[in-house]
Amino acid sequence: CLGLALAWIRCPQSKPRRAMDVTLHSVNLLHCGAALQTGTLQVLPVGKKKQQKVVVGDDSGVLTVFYIKKGEVQYEWKSTPLGREISTVVMQMAKDKIFVGCGQSIHGFTRKGKEFVKIKTNLTETINHLFVEENMIWTGGEYIMNIYDNCKDYGFVMVKDKINAITCAPIASGEILSSIVACQDKCLRVYVGEKLYHEFTVEGSASALGFHGVNPVDNPSHTAGDTVQMIYGTEQGVVGLCSMDAKSMRRTGGLSDKQTRPGVSTPGSGRRARVCALHTADIVKSGQLDLLVGRDDGNVELWGLGDAAATSRLDQAPTPLWETCLQESIQALSSGHITGGDSKEVVLTTYGGKVLAFSASTAARDPTGVEMAQNEEAEPPMLAMGSSTLSKMMGGTKKKSDPQEDKEMKQERVKRFASLEQDVARLKAELEKAKKDYQRLSSEQIAMSTTTKVSHRFGLNSEEACYVLTIESQANIELISLRADVDVDLLDHSGTSAILSRSRGDPSNPLLATYRMQEPGSRFQIRLRTIEGLSGKLCAFVVPSTNPKTAHLISVSIKPLALHEKVPETPADIPMNELRLVGPFTVTDMHTWLSLCVNELPSRPTDDDMTINYRSTFVGSLLTGRYSKGSANFRSDSISTISVLKDLITREATGRKIQVSINVDVKEETFGRFLELIHPKLNYQHALTQQVRVVEPLREVQLQEGDTKFLHPELLTVLEQASEIQQAFELQPQKLAFLHSIVVSAYRHKWRLRGHQSVEHRVKDLQKLLENYNLEQVGAFFMEPID
Repeated sequence: CLGLALAWIRCPQSKPRRAMDVTLHSVNLLHCGAALQTGTLQVLPVGKKKQQKVVVGDDSGVLTVFYIKKGEVQYEWKSTPLGREISTVVMQMAKDKIFVGCGQSIHGFTRKGKEFVKIKTNLTETINHLFVEENMIWTGGEYIMNIYDNCKDYGFVMVKDKINAITCAPIASGEILSSIVACQDKCLRVYVGEKLYHEFTVEGSASALGFHGVNPVDNPSHTAGDTVQMIYGTEQGVVGLCSMDAKSMRRTGGLSDKQTRPGVSTPGSGRRARVCALHTADIVKSGQLDLLVGRDDGNVELWGLGDAAATSRLDQAPTPLWETCLQESIQALSSGHITGGDSKEVVLTTYGGKVLAFSASTAARDPTGVEMAQNEEAEPPMLAMGSSTLSKMMGGTKKKSDPQEDKEMKQERVKRFASLEQDVARLKAELEKAKKDYQRLSSEQIAMSTTTKVSHRFGLNSEEACYVLTIESQANIELISLRADVDVDLLDHSGTSAILSRSRGDPSNPLLATYRMQEPGSRFQIRLRTIEGLSGKLCAFVVPSTNPKTAHLISVSIKPLALHEKVPETPADIPMNELRLVGPFTVTDMHTWLSLCVNELPSRPTDDDMTINYRSTFVGSLLTGRYSKGSANFRSDSISTISVLKDLITREATGRKIQVSINVDVKEETFGRFLELIHPKLNYQHALTQQVRVVEPLREVQLQEGDTKFLHPELLTVLEQASEIQQAFELQPQKLAFLHSIVVSAYRHKWRLRGHQSVEHRVKDLQKLLENYNLEQVGAFFMEPID
């Protein structure tokens, strides 16, 4: 039975929509027994009836087609289990045939459920992305895009970085469509067959693609070379509008961080969650396309774009019309006439297996009649004679009712309610019996597998210079225990309902902590910061709220330069320390060693001469490198970065018995720049110490004098922000020690690379200077000779 609760749009259609002026209510369509992956939802084209059917593929390998009739789900057909989890579901362009990616196989189904084709590919990667047009099929794995013509190999492309999304459109003239690939290395790439045609840098790792309107393939008036308007989303939460044709690609607009908008991942944060799905449709009947955005934190947003299709650009900032949060990641978005209303409805899937619709139609406000019956029962007899809930909704009047007919209707309602109560009681009894049987079995035997899926994402938040470990479970999470063999700083988790308990660790396990959930939830984020130069492994034991108790182990690698993020290029006028290596190593060897040190590198080198550019998100220092067969050159304005690279490459080359000649050039002028980069953080933390010392005296003055206008403006500011200052100071010793360790490490590495193995007698003097911090004094200390 559906919990349908639909509402009307409050704003008249003739007026322009104002921000957050739309109300949509959820429709619980279906709850699949298994979890769902990204891009496993499609809405079938309109058939004989206006109402459309929905296609969903789940992790059990079953493809389901269903529709809504009289407020209830009706299954059109279900496929037999395909043997692997379904990773993508698409519709063949200009036709109503369904294609499914499942492991390394492609399955094709007709609208009626007949499997008319099955292609077993020779791929080693799972097919995560599909596009089908006539006889051509494009598949996307982790790094390889394959093209098939009439089920035979046509070509393949080794993409430079991980593939996050694929679609196709007629952009360049040719025999086949051009493919648009969203990549992890912050690029959108257009390929014509196997040839790279366009490369366009975006604001972050591209995670989702969509068209502004229908795919040009379905537009008969569109020809190759005409402008194609695409919408892309990134892992940093940015949504952009991109215009492309045969000559160029250009950004024409997007959702900026300065706008008042929904979708903030954490309270008080300016960063929005990762974009998982994008779709455009006229949801509010304005005559213009609206943008739907589904995010990793469960936020669903509706934005008004204005007349962007006609102008090929956004003349005004997009307007947020509506948003909601479902507390679990959005896996797919689409739209159509699903429940039978007059307006288009949003339909989406979540990680936990829910299929939901959101509608603004009044026609299906209460299709089951439950709300109407309850309201009519509560109405006084005289009021019921004049009007009813239905007549109020329809704007009409009700004819005089027959007492005998009313009595019969009431009896029928009572009978139906009694029948429903019996069904519920029976189902509860069956559920309790199944639970008891399962618990008895669990007490006799040990659970070797679990029915709950748990997944994770470990990504760098460059704005906060920390890592975010996102854990999502199909069932509610009871607790998460952490263990790490390297020092990790767990950051503030205020705003969540979890209680953090820390245990005293040992040298082999310096981090031991547990998060216990106080409120039901299937998704949790842990913010942590690593110490650069240290490497190890972080393990998370996730215990869902299921019986029997089972723990899911999640392991993530912490790399020595984990806080470095990839950037397109680095300035050429900055003084750099240099590390040069020469030896009988291959480009693959050097690439493998580097991948142990930094993130965001592709799994294998994409060229014979590789170039990398990185920036430290915490300090702001730079790293650039170029390597090929037999030689490598790395430059950085941070001596610690050069030292870490040297130590790791030396260790790995020694393990492989490869003799490498190493030469390090330490530039004295880099230390002044390095200290200037870290100065704002050090200065703030030391200023915080001074402010805390005067908080209590100022409060005493306020109690005695009452009026504090005579105080200096800076002291008044400290008094007004006293609580925030004290709260920040509680974390200050840990942050200050972290900053001091960065400066001390830089000093040690400077002299160690110049041949001095021990500088401990000078380190104590440096630590005293840092306790009474002054930039000029610390800078002068770095310039002094060690002898």
